[in-house]
Amino acid sequence: MVKNIVFFLLASCTLIANESSIDRLMEGNKRFVNDKLKHPNRSAERREALSASQAPFAVILGCSDSRVAPEIVFDQGVGDLFVVRVAGNVAGSTGLASIEFAVTQLNSSVILVLGHENCGAVNAVIHGKTKDIEPIAELIEPAITDEKRKKAHNLLEASIKANARRMRDLLLKNPVLQKFVSEKKLEIYAGYYNLTSGAVELLKD
Repeated sequence: MVKNIVFFLLASCTLIANESSIDRLMEGNKRFVNDKLKHPNRSAERREALSASQAPFAVILGCSDSRVAPEIVFDQGVGDLFVVRVAGNVAGSTGLASIEFAVTQLNSSVILVLGHENCGAVNAVIHGKTKDIEPIAELIEPAITDEKRKKAHNLLEASIKANARRMRDLLLKNPVLQKFVSEKKLEIYAGYYNLTSGAVELLKD
């Protein structure tokens, strides 16, 4: 059994070495979109191999929305993703600390801030329905303000994408994470998930 576990981990390391972390995520998403899921890393051997430690290759800062489960959307398995989920895919102090932990202690090499189509949290802030979600609304509001100033044609979609980009930029400016980025040990992206197609779009500036 131990021999099998060692072989399994070596094979996983080889896969990661031959493929960048963001490519690995996007290839998994392509499988999801095309209904060709591999459901990787979900075996008894995988569970046993990870019982004492973990090394997730990616961090996903995603929304709590039940329709956007990162392990499914990116066709990943046990121990592959370190997921931080909160309505509106924003990071307060505790979320940020969790992300820093994944990078500094678990060696995650990519962070993806994942917004999604028809985000209820962003829509609530647009319409001023923020009772009970004030701390989240405060983090989302700047993105909406910017898009209103630009007179965005589709305010909701534009604000969701702007919010994801803004969170990405805040992470890029974080001193702890910035060090890893400068050493080329970490990449940080923003993405937008289409609920109907299942496709994730990487957002540019």
